[in-house]
Parts: sequence; C-alpha cells; structure tokens
Amino acid sequence: MATNRPRSIRSAARIVATTFFCLMLVSVFSIQLRYSAAVFGFLPVPQANAYEHEGAAGQARVDGPITVSVDYTSEVVAGSDRMNPSGLTSTQMTFDDAWLRADSHTYNHDLATACAVLSAVVNSESQFYGSVDGAVPYAEKALSSLGFDNVRTESFALRSHVLDQIGALFAGSHDVAAYAFASKTLEGADGEPDETLIFVGIRGSYGIEWLSNFNLAGGEAGADHQGFKRAESEIAEALEQYAKGIGADPDHTRVLVTGHSRGGAVANLLAADLDDRAATDRALARTDGVYAYTFAAPGSTQSIERSASSYGNIFNVANPSDIVPKLPLFTWGYGHYGATVELPDVKDSTFSREYEAMQAVFQANTGYANPCCSEDLGALDSFDVKAAKTVPSLENMLSIEGVVGTVQALAGIDYPKALAAHYPDTYIAWMQTVDSRRMTVA
Repeated sequence: MATNRPRSIRSAARIVATTFFCLMLVSVFSIQLRYSAAVFGFLPVPQANAYEHEGAAGQARVDGPITVSVDYTSEVVAGSDRMNPSGLTSTQMTFDDAWLRADSHTYNHDLATACAVLSAVVNSESQFYGSVDGAVPYAEKALSSLGFDNVRTESFALRSHVLDQIGALFAGSHDVAAYAFASKTLEGADGEPDETLIFVGIRGSYGIEWLSNFNLAGGEAGADHQGFKRAESEIAEALEQYAKGIGADPDHTRVLVTGHSRGGAVANLLAADLDDRAATDRALARTDGVYAYTFAAPGSTQSIERSASSYGNIFNVANPSDIVPKLPLFTWGYGHYGATVELPDVKDSTFSREYEAMQAVFQANTGYANPCCSEDLGALDSFDVKAAKTVPSLENMLSIEGVVGTVQALAGIDYPKALAAHYPDTYIAWMQTVDSRRMTVA
C-alpha cells in the first residue's frame, strides 16, 4: 500500500495539471473566439453612444469662447486613491470656434491647451469601455459640452477590456489605436458658407498596443515608424468614411487632430497624411484647414521632408524632461512632421518659478503633488545625449554591444519620475500656466 501511494499522488497531480492546462486552452480559445466574433459583427459589444448621459445631444451654438469643466482620468489619482480606481478628476478648459478659422500654420497656445485636455479625455475613454468602476463616457460628455455632435468612439469597444487585449495578442492585431471622432458646424463669416469642423482624438499606448511601439521602420530609407503608420492608415480610412457619412465637403471642412504619447505619434502621421492628400482627389480638407497639436509624441518618421513648410500646421509639444519624445533617438534618424514646441527647460534661469506655478495647477487638478523635483528633471533632460553616446544608431542597438549600451542608458532612469514627466496631467498643468512667449517653436 505504501508503494502505491506515491504513484497515486503522482497520478492525481498529472490529472490536475492536465485539467488545468486544458482549461487554460479552452479559456484562451474562448477569449479569441469572443474577440473574433465581435470583430466580424457576430457578437454585439456595448458602445458609449448607447448610454444615456448628460449633454449627449450636444449644446446649442455659442458665439465666442465657452469654458466648461471636463472629466478625465488621471494616472496619479488612479495610482494613489484606492477609492477612485478610475482616477476620475476634472479641470477647466476653454474652446473657441474662432480658433479654427485662424491661420492653421501659426501656433495657437489657447487651442493647444484645449487639445492637451482633450487628448487626456480621449485616453480616458478606455476606462469606460474597460468597465472600470467609476468611469464615465468621457469623450461623449466633454465633446458634447463643447457643442460637438456625431461623437463616435466604437473603436474603443474591442481595444479596452483585458479580455480583448488577450484576444488581440493571439490575433497579432496590436498595430492599432483607438480613436474618437466628433463634428460641429462653424458658421461662415461675412456671407461665407458654413464649414464643418471634425475633431480627431487618438488614444495613447494601451495594453498590447505597447508592442507596436517597437515596430520600427521596415528598412526603407525615410520611412515612417511602421507600427504607428499601420494604426494611422486604419484611422485615415475610418475618417474618410466618417466625413462622407456626415456629408463634409473638403473645400469647407476643417480637421483638428490631437493625441498624447503614442496617440500623438499617430496623430502626427495622420496630420501629415491629410496635408499630403490636400491637393488630390482624396482630400478631406485643404491644407489651411488642418490643425494638429500633439503632446509627448515619440518620433514617428525618418522622412527627410518632415520639416517642410507644407507640414507647418503640425505642432508637437514636448517636455524637455520627458524621455518619450526623445525616442526613437534623433541620431537614429527619427523625428516628427512639423514643428517642435518645447516647454520650459530645467536649465532655464526662470524655471524654478515656472515649475512652482505648474506644480500648483497640477495639485489643483489632481489633488496630488507632482513627484518630480528639479534634480530628477536634470537627469531626465540629458537622457538622449547619454543614450546617443552608448547607442549611436539603430544598427548598433541590434548588436551585443548595442544591447549592453541600451541597458546602461536605461539603467540610470528613475521610472516613476520619468512617468511623472510624461503624464498628461503634467502637460495639462504646464499648458495651463506657461507663458507661450517662453515656448520655443522650431
């Protein structure tokens, strides 16, 4: 009997292990089946537009600026307040339709500040579609309060829940980005016809989409970042259908594009795409009708034409202490279409006073202090210079020495502080306090 007992234990263990493995396979298959069924329309998925919420019908046309309180998700709140898992917070923002009638090739700090808030709002929509406790339909509420209609956020439906992230992993569909569309009518001035304003907000890195950030150019000289470009191509096609569906005339349409982090990189490519097609039969708007403001965007392209005047309506706001806009490295040939707009640098003589003002607004918006101090920012500010010395080219990174150099460059980063410099909260607070005359546009 004693001899048979170990065999019985081993046999039972094998049965348990086999059962567990089979259940895992069934679970993965079920998740993938659900994801595929939803993608092909066999399984209905909830959409924010199907929910009733205050302001869903849009607001009456308002002449002049409108100021509203906007809800969004704060990373610092979500990580600090256990009673608020969605990180729900709010801030005041102003929007004026007149900004979208002005020259799109001139930086407008007020419009940029509004876009910083709206990019955070679009990021937050994932919480609602991901069924996070306390989350609300952020984009629908914010855009409706600003007078927009036809709000579309269904792209979040299969890209926000953890089960859908697992399904996307096995399907290999990670070169995507969720996005929000909305539109409103701009009244024509001095007898001119009315125009259509289309808003496009693109979500930043989320879940399995992180893998797409490492899908760089496919070897062609001057190519766009492959992962970002694939996401942009899908959004561009969807935007064509959206514009057609609302009857937008390209000659009388203006498009406002924004996004934070990865969403900013995809927005950068979308704006360049809209500029490129402006003089073709695929135009969605004239060049002077395209407005683009990105925030914390990583490098999106290796194109040598990215600084051409034709892309002068694209403004990429970057915090010098944020390492994300420095990646992939400039020395690897990467950059952004359009102009870079830099926030105050820690090396500036007036930085301490400006940073103190930003910190006060950050705390007013979130209820928490920004965890970075000047010493942290100095180290982050010089990251790209140190990284370029250890890994001077993309080819170097693919070698053993390059891998070692990359590890060395990344080892010295204080990641919680680096994230704080990258937070949408940080960009919003900077935009709400900084004197635009202190920002460099290059």
